Amino acid sequence: MKTYELLITDNIFCELRENFNAVMKKTLFTMQSKGSDSGKINLELKIFLNHDVLELGSGIFGKETREYVNPAFEHKVTSTIQIKDEKTGKIDGKYELVSADGSYFIKEIENPQRSLFDAETDI
Repeated sequence: MKTYELLITDNIFCELRENFNAVMKKTLFTMQSKGSDSGKINLELKIFLNHDVLELGSGIFGKETREYVNPAFEHKVTSTIQIKDEKTGKIDGKYELVSADGSYFIKEIENPQRSLFDAETDI
């Protein structure tokens, strides 16, 4: 009968460590290939204590049993990579905010002074 000490370095947590290492390698590869400077790896470990009954065999008064705690461990390793893509712009000019019937509009403010370069139009 094997006995395992409940340490992250013990063989019972071998799959957890292998999964963590695989996610870390893939995260680092993706960060390098995408040009990301930051990433995060999360390890979630759920622990369940199940109460079970073990049958020891038949005795004088029937089947002998004893209750025991059966622990179960479930893990999930996830990674997040920060890749920021940003485009900026600006609407700039001489506009007036106007509202009509609950809707909002902007309209250009016309310069009332004419220059030599303005086309001649009837206003």
